Amino acid sequence: MQRRVLLATDLSARCDRAFDRAVLLTREWGARLTIAAALEEWPDDVACESQPRWRRTDRELGDAESQVRGDLEGKDVDADIVVRRAPAPALLMELARETPFDLIVTGIARSTGLTRAVLGGTVEALLRGRLAPVLVVKRRARDAYRSAVVGTDLSDASRAALHVTSELFPQIALTVLHAYSAKLALGSLSGTRESANAADWMARDDCARFVAEALPSATDRIRCIAEAGFPETLLNQYAIDNEIGLMSVGTQGRNPLLDLFIGSTCRALILSSPCDLLLNSAEQ
Repeated sequence: MQRRVLLATDLSARCDRAFDRAVLLTREWGARLTIAAALEEWPDDVACESQPRWRRTDRELGDAESQVRGDLEGKDVDADIVVRRAPAPALLMELARETPFDLIVTGIARSTGLTRAVLGGTVEALLRGRLAPVLVVKRRARDAYRSAVVGTDLSDASRAALHVTSELFPQIALTVLHAYSAKLALGSLSGTRESANAADWMARDDCARFVAEALPSATDRIRCIAEAGFPETLLNQYAIDNEIGLMSVGTQGRNPLLDLFIGSTCRALILSSPCDLLLNSAEQ
């Protein structure tokens, strides 16, 4: 069955990276691409009823569609274009309910203020809808992903994240990183170094067993790492030190810091991640 990709764009330069990644994935997968642009503000000449009828035509919609068609020239992809006057979350949720997309691709603003809040709100709405994995593009799409790190707290949500990442990108090198309680690692219960070492071995064993049970046929290509510390910090450090192209996490889990991230923590990771971020829901 042909995969389907939904690109959410506001047609600004900040979404160019998301556009390029969506096109690259569409070509790589032989997928069908849908490009959705929600224009949320009505121009004055449309909203003003005192204007003649020919001045009330929403020319901005036509201009936006022409811009998308121009961007697609020479890209060699099949694409449907949807441009409407609507809040971005409402339009994207409507499209995702109508069509079973395999992936929703979006960008994120680097500027501060309202634009960041709007894009963050769009991502959060898509996560709450749990209709498809959401890929937040941070880097330029120069080539296909070669490696990914999947954050886990050993929950069903992180199991789903591992499954989705493996299914979408079966050829890339995968690392599963289990960030566990630093308090446990320090042996605070007994105050001994032996207990800290035991906690470390237990976490590694739990991570290896988690991967073996989640993807028994793919354990040979998955590296397991267990470290004490905060998930966001460890994931970002690992991605930087190992030149990881994709980070994947689940949106609900036992660890509040990986209980992803709907709200301020979600925005923090979207903004702090040094690579593209794949957000998954256990109910997708």
